[in-house]
Amino acid sequence: MDTVPERRPTEACDLVAHVVVLSRRDAPRVTRLAALDQARTSLRREPNRDVRSTLTWVLSAVETGERADACVDAALRVALRDSRRPPAAGAR
Repeated sequence: MDTVPERRPTEACDLVAHVVVLSRRDAPRVTRLAALDQARTSLRREPNRDVRSTLTWVLSAVETGERADACVDAALRVALRDSRRPPAAGAR
């Protein structure tokens, strides 16, 4: 019996966006680290390579503090759009 819940197509995008929000609100470090860990775990299961790449960049930008809000927001929109499409054949 499989006990892992079914993954939503936008799960990784939602979790990375949550990390961005926590970072912008200067949430406590332990809260941000827990959210980062959850987002990274979801990214490892993300089937769409383009989404995975874009969201990895967003997490890196947030972690290093070199995030231009407009760039991060644009990257999140692109990843969300791409996550709603099925992955291209052979693109893993």
